[in-house]
Amino acid sequence: MDRLKKWMTLAALPGWGSIRVKKYVASAGSLDLAWEKASHVTEGFWETAHQIEETMERACVRGDWSISWENPAYPFAWRSIADAPVAVHGRGRKDIGNAGTFAAIVGTRKCCEISAQLSFKVSGMLVERGWSIASGLAQGVDAAAHRGALFGNGTTVACLGHGLDRIYPACHSSLADSMVNREGALLTEYLPGSRTAPWHFAARNRLVVGISQALVLIESPIKGGAMVSAACAIDSGRDLWVYRPKHWTRRWEGNQALIEAYPETAWSDPEQLMDKMGLACSNQRRSNSNQEHVPEALRPLWLSLVGSSGKLLDQLMLEHSATRSQMTKRLFLLELCGLAQRLPGGWYVPLNSVRG
Repeated sequence: MDRLKKWMTLAALPGWGSIRVKKYVASAGSLDLAWEKASHVTEGFWETAHQIEETMERACVRGDWSISWENPAYPFAWRSIADAPVAVHGRGRKDIGNAGTFAAIVGTRKCCEISAQLSFKVSGMLVERGWSIASGLAQGVDAAAHRGALFGNGTTVACLGHGLDRIYPACHSSLADSMVNREGALLTEYLPGSRTAPWHFAARNRLVVGISQALVLIESPIKGGAMVSAACAIDSGRDLWVYRPKHWTRRWEGNQALIEAYPETAWSDPEQLMDKMGLACSNQRRSNSNQEHVPEALRPLWLSLVGSSGKLLDQLMLEHSATRSQMTKRLFLLELCGLAQRLPGGWYVPLNSVRG
């Protein structure tokens, strides 16, 4: 059984999850040893492994794909998320997570017409300026953002709170197809056929934010998924931009609370937002251009460092399934290229300079 199936099987075991899987593999010393150990002590192990094989076969027929966090196509920005999925399932462009600078556009499902129009316009203006759009394919602000990106001939990705065997809401099936057909993608951590729980949709927000450099909040009540996304953006150091309406009403209570706490995040019209986001976009483009100068064999490791702003040697060994000797050699080569620096305690951080 290949490594992808092993990661997927461990993550699918009842009561397990990404954090437990990572700790289990680290404790065992390798994925293969963890697999062997779990197969002997975990009830229902082989039944789960068989189900994973069947699931992957059906996904292949549909044209869907799965990758583990060892794959270079895995969104490198997700590596800084503590409970990032060890396997992600997708439809569409496989390397979408590392293919551009993303802005997450979020807001309530029950948005007003002004917010829907604003989401559509902001999305279109951002793709014109080289950004890609991430959201959750929900009704309201999310759908308007995806449609705005497509209207502007841009790229957009949706992180789902369910498996790829269905689209929710069903009325967005054609929208999802358009996203995939236009070099975008649908991404999820949930297997086809998984039972969907309300908290799945809140959990997927961390992936929407995680794949993005900036979060644009259009409209939100004081509680809701958009506020969860805003909290994720603040905690992870993402840029946060919050719309300030001309007149405050109860439907804008979430916006108001955020702007009162973080006044510098406010914007009142799309042009002002574009000005505020322009510098960040420019900086990110310069950062992405460095990838061209990174040796191809070292690029996954470098992207992992950039996505997390630094990691411990032991963490990198686990993520890239390398021995200490192999990882130390790769990191040394990055240091020679001026792409990484070793700090006391075995901590490695990325550098922006690239030696020609």
